[in-house]
Amino acid sequence: MPLLENHLEQIQSSSTAIAELPFPAPRRFTNALLRSHDITTLIRDTESHERALFDLSPLVSDGLAPRRRTIYSSRSPNERLFNGIDQHRQPRYGSAVATLLAGELGDQIRKEGGKGARERGEPDVEVLLQGAEKLCGVYPIPGASEKITSLRTRHDQLTSSVARFEARVSKQTGQLAQINKGKDTHGDYDDDEHSDGSDDHARLRSTLEQPQITAEDFLREEEEIRELEKKKRALESRVSEMERDLGGLLR
Repeated sequence: MPLLENHLEQIQSSSTAIAELPFPAPRRFTNALLRSHDITTLIRDTESHERALFDLSPLVSDGLAPRRRTIYSSRSPNERLFNGIDQHRQPRYGSAVATLLAGELGDQIRKEGGKGARERGEPDVEVLLQGAEKLCGVYPIPGASEKITSLRTRHDQLTSSVARFEARVSKQTGQLAQINKGKDTHGDYDDDEHSDGSDDHARLRSTLEQPQITAEDFLREEEEIRELEKKKRALESRVSEMERDLGGLLR
């Protein structure tokens, strides 16, 4: 117990000393603090999309240096003005989306979008899907991940189908070229013989397509006719019996 009392006394004295410490009064929030620290470090629990709003893309940070050089260089005023206007014409590079897509992915997307309609051809779907995934990781959209997955699967299926059909077309093109080459090497006699052979083949095919009637077919038809006549007589007898019954009821 004496040992515990000593610890309690030390805790009490430490608490009293901490409570009596002089703290400065609350001061006004000044811009001097912002100049040395990022604003996102002063706010707790910031989201990634919030931090992106206060970050500059590498393109803007790299573009500031040439602009400053033109302001303080010895070039003509017209050239400085032109460079300054040129810098103001590209505000989209400083957006949050440009910050998130900065780097190699952003360069690929800008290269695809900067080409003309004739030079562009087919867009790089995989690059666009990667950019969409990166944006959805920061700005979540309900159902966007599933949609991106389905689009990637569909693109893979179409790519494989296109490759398969292209291989088939190339194969058939080669076969057609061989056939045409064989036709060119033959003379008129071979052409006449080929035409006669095709005519004979057509006549033979028409002959084979005609139905061939045998004795078994006749016997089978006669048997079916006899069965139908038997069913007809049975139905006629039932109808006559029903007529007799109806006549008795009417009486």
